[in-house]
Parts: sequence; C-alpha cells; structure tokens
Amino acid sequence: MPYLLLENLNWLIDAIIGGLAKSKGEGVDTVLARLAGQRRDAAALVHPVARSLPVTHYLSQCIAETMLLDARLAAALAAVEPHLQWCRSIHYTDALLGEGFVANYGWCELVGPRGFFPGEDFLLGLLMLGPGRHYRDHYHPAPELYWPLTSGAEWRKGSEDLTPKSAGSTIWHAPNVVHATRTQDKPLLALWCWTSDTATPAKLVAQA
Repeated sequence: MPYLLLENLNWLIDAIIGGLAKSKGEGVDTVLARLAGQRRDAAALVHPVARSLPVTHYLSQCIAETMLLDARLAAALAAVEPHLQWCRSIHYTDALLGEGFVANYGWCELVGPRGFFPGEDFLLGLLMLGPGRHYRDHYHPAPELYWPLTSGAEWRKGSEDLTPKSAGSTIWHAPNVVHATRTQDKPLLALWCWTSDTATPAKLVAQA
C-alpha cells in the first residue's frame, strides 16, 4: 500500500505539473519552481488520516468534470481521493459566511503539514465549494495560485468584479491581495498553492 500510494501521489503531482506547464499563466513559473524543490520520495511520505466532509459528496461529480479538462489528472485524483484528509478553517463559520457555508466548504493538502509530503514553506492542495456559496473577501501574506478544475465559479481580486473562469484557467494572487470566489449552480473543485509565507492563515475582510 505505501508504494502504491507513493506512486499514485507522484502520478497526481506530475499530472498537475504537466497541466500547469501548458497554461503559462501568471505565477505558474513560481509554483513550478517551488514545487520542483519539494521532496516526494518514500522517506518523505507521511500518511494523514483520511477524512471526508459533507462537501466531499460532490467530489465524484467534480472529478468526472475534470475528465473534460485532463483525463490523466482526473484518473490520478480518483486514485488518491480515498486517502485525502479534508479540513475546514476553524475561524470560518456560518455566521460569518452565510447559512450552510461550513457544510459546503473544505480543503486538503497534498504537500504541507496536513498532506503526504511535508513541504518547505510550500502548500499544494485542493479546495471544494458547494453550489451557491460565496467565499467572501479575504487575504493572506502567501502568494497564491488557483487552478479551477471545474467551470462555473466566479472569481475576484482587488477591485475587480466577480468574473466567471473556465476550468483550466489560472488565477494568481500576490501577497495580501484581497480576493473572493462565488459558485453558482455547480460545485467547485480547484487546485490551490501557497508558494511562501505559509504560516499565517487567511483572514476575512471585516464587513462594514
């Protein structure tokens, strides 16, 4: 099992590298350079306790849609999916983000302290949002890349309007740039990466 898991994880990460390399979006070169420096060997492999969340009942649907973007990536995701440890940020509540948000939100790490490889001030993972959710304005010191694997979500950074992004788009957030995501009638699955300054969590912008 450890060897098969290691093989599948490296299959997934190599598929991510290949997909991002084709996109040529802002921040991709930074992500790929930092990812190339992370250990992915057997000695670095750890085994987080697998955990699902209510939002992950959409995961099979999202992986199926990812097939339309990259069949190799979707197959690797399906192979690793049973081992993922899905988490929620403890400071995010329905009172802050809207009724039902907590049950429709979750993230996991592939590389990072809650992932399979520890990472060196580097996080790589997946984000899920259920339909009809608004992950409102927030910011953090870590530079961040999002790579939506499903279509239909709207994204905003800085003073821009919320704008739909297709699957396979790349969205780069410089340090402390305020940004937000809103889903419509479909769930969202996206890859995310923090390339440095990962110790400080995201902070929601206070509402007036």
